[in-house]
Amino acid sequence: MRIDSTANERIKAVRRLHRGRERRRTIQTIIEGPNLVAAALEAGIVPHEIYTVEGGMLAARCEAAGSNVVEISAPVLGVISTTVEPQDPVGVISIPRHRPIGLRRTVVAVEISDPGNLGTLIRSAGALGWQIALIGGADPWSPKVMRASAGVQLTHPAIALESFSQLRGAGLEPIATTVSGGIDPGSLDITQPIALLIGNESHGLPAGMVEQCAALVTIPLAEGVESLNASVAATIVMYALGREQTTE
Repeated sequence: MRIDSTANERIKAVRRLHRGRERRRTIQTIIEGPNLVAAALEAGIVPHEIYTVEGGMLAARCEAAGSNVVEISAPVLGVISTTVEPQDPVGVISIPRHRPIGLRRTVVAVEISDPGNLGTLIRSAGALGWQIALIGGADPWSPKVMRASAGVQLTHPAIALESFSQLRGAGLEPIATTVSGGIDPGSLDITQPIALLIGNESHGLPAGMVEQCAALVTIPLAEGVESLNASVAATIVMYALGREQTTE
């Protein structure tokens, strides 16, 4: 089967997945490019559909795994892609069900609304062996977040939480990162699994949330520098605290 028209109903359905409302309604999202499609397969996520101009071995792997492979024209690829320079192929996947939060070292993104920041934070957490959870903020299954995570959102997905209280309910000790007033993260003595809270760059963490934390940590900065990008700050603190040593 080949689709050449950008007005095709199947193509319109894929385009609608660019919007968060449609992703939530259908519990589906799109993955773009060979790296994300390969990451999905490695995570055991088989795309329902693969749209490709060039075909190739990756499309063949998807088809062998059970995907419906659809040949499309370059203009159609441009329409279903969310990037300026479309990557082939584009897949449609089901969003995996939420898994429970585990008893292990966790970084918590609180109302981080920038998809690039959130994706980078997810990528750093995966690289450093931390679990990642979210309270509000950007949709972790948006194409932008998944690209910025370099596929880590597919292999080590972020856990969406409804409230701060779920952290202590899971046995995690909440620690807040603050612009000032906290201790150097390298000097923090960790005796149990923690939940490291990272706030929105513009507003930081809610005051009420900070008040409930067991400790505050602050990265010492050079004079004249007020703050760091949220994902950069989180990466520095996670590295300073080390890889998690407990098991789920």
